[in-house]
Amino acid sequence: ALGKIKVDGILDEDTWQQTDVAKDFYLSYPVDNDFPKSQTEVRVSFDDNFLYFGVVCYDPTPGKYIVESLRRDWNWIKTENISIYIDPFDDRTNGFNFSLSPYNAQRETLILNSQDNSADWDNKWYSEVTNYEDKWVAEIAIPFKTLRYKDNLTNWNLQFLRNNVKNNERSAWTAVPQQYRTANLAFAGKLVWQEPPPPPRVNISVIPYVLGD
Repeated sequence: ALGKIKVDGILDEDTWQQTDVAKDFYLSYPVDNDFPKSQTEVRVSFDDNFLYFGVVCYDPTPGKYIVESLRRDWNWIKTENISIYIDPFDDRTNGFNFSLSPYNAQRETLILNSQDNSADWDNKWYSEVTNYEDKWVAEIAIPFKTLRYKDNLTNWNLQFLRNNVKNNERSAWTAVPQQYRTANLAFAGKLVWQEPPPPPRVNISVIPYVLGD
């Protein structure tokens, strides 16, 4: 990162102003030969501890966002969201998914077999969302220790998906034909590191429990 990022749902840091923008998303559902009504922009940055994403989800259609629940690990199809798919092994087979609703409800999954998602996986990451009349803005910080990746690998596969339930639209940063799942890593774009990311770190969670006799 060019400067410290405060995760508050406001993209006012100098870093975001100087970062390349992933935009001009392609519609993948209900058709795959058009652009969505609601476009999305994503910016990426990092420091020694976190991988950051700054997201702007435009929504010119009046009305409330459609979400299944405010609880964690909501149903993807039934919830307006932005989803980040990361393949840090560069094998287009395994990876991690982090999804966020306009009300800052999180969902994370492991990606298996290129496109299957397992919601049994839980881990810690940080996000904040700000809602406006015509868009919602998210800031996301994913600790590097939450991820598993190959050391010294400078090419990761990356995909951004937007599920706009209100308009019945699913769109992707890189085009995905309609007959495939939008989460299929075979169609992901590239995250190219100018130098390797920080070395992978150990991530240990302590989960207390009680045994009854």
